[in-house]
Amino acid sequence: MAKWAFEPGHTAAEFSARHMMVTHVRGHFKDVHGTLNFDPKSPTGSSVEVVIDARKIWTGEAARDEHLRSADFLDVENFPEISFSGNQVLS
Repeated sequence: MAKWAFEPGHTAAEFSARHMMVTHVRGHFKDVHGTLNFDPKSPTGSSVEVVIDARKIWTGEAARDEHLRSADFLDVENFPEISFSGNQVLS
């Protein structure tokens, strides 16, 4: 099984969210750390663990980013990280 580490300088978690039912806001988190364990001969045994620094959200609009960091959305003061782990792979 191969193990890869996500390099924060080369990895981003990107998103797109509908805004006011008119347009989409796109953004990303750049500070992403984690690992991917993958065996091409047995993909169902793969797993991933990711930690994202929620304080580093970027949408291209500073005031919107501050609002997204607030308790109205991400509440980064109390929850500075977003973490994900998974081990279910569909083949």
